[in-house]
Amino acid sequence: MKFGDKTTENDAQLMTWDDTFCFRCHPGIDCFNSCCKDVTIFLDPLDVIRLRKALNISSTDFIETYTHRVLSQKSGLPAVVLKMDKDNDKKCPFVAEKGCTVYEGRPYSCRLYPLDTEQGVEYSFIVGEDTCHGLKDSTELTVEDWRRDQGLRDYDDIDHNLKDVMHADELWEDKIADPRMQDMILMALYDVDRFREFVFDSSFLQKFRIDDDIIDKIRNDDVAMLYFAAQWLRFALFGKKGFLKIDKDFLEKKKHEVLSKGKKEK
Repeated sequence: MKFGDKTTENDAQLMTWDDTFCFRCHPGIDCFNSCCKDVTIFLDPLDVIRLRKALNISSTDFIETYTHRVLSQKSGLPAVVLKMDKDNDKKCPFVAEKGCTVYEGRPYSCRLYPLDTEQGVEYSFIVGEDTCHGLKDSTELTVEDWRRDQGLRDYDDIDHNLKDVMHADELWEDKIADPRMQDMILMALYDVDRFREFVFDSSFLQKFRIDDDIIDKIRNDDVAMLYFAAQWLRFALFGKKGFLKIDKDFLEKKKHEVLSKGKKEK
């Protein structure tokens, strides 16, 4: 089915991967860059990894400089939102006259535009022709063509892997209210450099028995570390062990240390 005659805002027609629509954005179009201001862009964990690499800064510096944290009122889960430039017409800090300066690392929402989706199953237009003149172009493509062209398939496996953490029923039944737990989740999902430091510079690798090949992967691979973080959150939040196995010898040693300390204090 073809979708192309968009004359009103927020058209509710739903599309699947095989449906087609018409769209092309380019510097010659009169609304070029207008979609890059006064918008709310929630960042995906992979977005943070890509953007901090594009800017050649740490994930910690990126989060502190370019985002602000928000909390879900229902679950207490933290998320990060890209800061708009308040002194420049609320534009994205990475947009210039000629377009996006971090195009290869642009966020998921920017890649998907002018579409929106609910869990990647059905798609709809987030704007109409009166706002986005690129929808008047005759260039026709399927939703899947667009997903492939914009690199959206890279997010599929990661989103699936994080789904039972970020959308777990347990979270909706028992809201996370502890700020320390919220910061832990924020670190694991978004601040890959701080989480890597937590794993390698603490007693983490003594507490858990983790295969050497996994340790080698997460040492330098940010995406591998994100998968690892999902496994750790499943354990920390819900007690699901997966490949994370507590070292019983380490726990026994710690128990003796605590007991010995208690006897000395008496």
